[in-house]
Amino acid sequence: MNRTFKLIAAAIVVTAAAATTAQAKTVLRFGTDVSAQNTQGQGATYFADEVKKRSNGELEVKVYFDSTLGNTMSLISGTRGGTLDISMVGSSNVSGLAPQLAVLDIPFIFKDKDHAYRVLDGDTGKKLMGTLEDKGLKGLAFFENGFRNITNSKKPIVEPDDVKGLKIRVPQSSMLVETFKALGANPVPMAFGELYTAMETGAIDAQDHPISTLYAGKFYEIQKYLSMTRHAYTAVTVIMNKKRFDRLPENYQKVLLECAADAAKYQRDLNSKQEDQMVADMQKSGIQVNDNVDTKAFVEKTKDVRKIFTEKNGDEFVKLIDAERDK
Repeated sequence: MNRTFKLIAAAIVVTAAAATTAQAKTVLRFGTDVSAQNTQGQGATYFADEVKKRSNGELEVKVYFDSTLGNTMSLISGTRGGTLDISMVGSSNVSGLAPQLAVLDIPFIFKDKDHAYRVLDGDTGKKLMGTLEDKGLKGLAFFENGFRNITNSKKPIVEPDDVKGLKIRVPQSSMLVETFKALGANPVPMAFGELYTAMETGAIDAQDHPISTLYAGKFYEIQKYLSMTRHAYTAVTVIMNKKRFDRLPENYQKVLLECAADAAKYQRDLNSKQEDQMVADMQKSGIQVNDNVDTKAFVEKTKDVRKIFTEKNGDEFVKLIDAERDK
């Protein structure tokens, strides 16, 4: 009897310990509007895997793809409100909350990707993310979408005048709206989910996105021309509810920040490696690609967009980014 009692007691202790361990695990919900196959989606998966591994399973990130938890603006509001822990959205989508982030959308502000990475991974990137904190958001890392290029249904774009008069879809980015106004286009802010149909029906002539988004969205099926204008770089923010982040133990906070930084490097590398193949695949599908863009003419035509930003937000971040240009 005594032995049986001891065995039962031991079993109860083991069961209770297991239950306590299960309850101790912290699960964070991560929402995104991209697919798991997108390089951003793959970066999110990498992030979740690394968090679980480095926390010994005590901290788990569950990723919800394809707008399962809402569209871009819903993801931002959910993360701010705390109904969602983490989200991944383009930096232009949060520049309405923190206008300084719109500096990243200024045309031709980045010389190349290495310049962008020096800025985003350094003190300037940290300062930019810090502008979100009084809006209830903690910036974890910058992933990338990449340099934006223009597709359209009319003609190849070589010089600024080729953009004049085009009805071009733009995201909710003041800098991109001003960029296309400066080029003489007719920018039309529109949700991404509406874009394919708008181009298919002719309601929109053109759009601009980085290569991975053009490819994933299959825009090459309904657009005739892809011009490698590289007129703006699109960063992607991985953001977390600040109160939720602050409530976590310091070691969990460290894991999240380190894993997000490593996932950003992983995602960017993946993105860069895939871009050339994506362009080749799109060409095989029939879209005409031209890389003979007169970049100097585009820079000259859009130079006043920088002034529009600095008049509203000051020149601190512009100067910081310029200082990293030729390092």
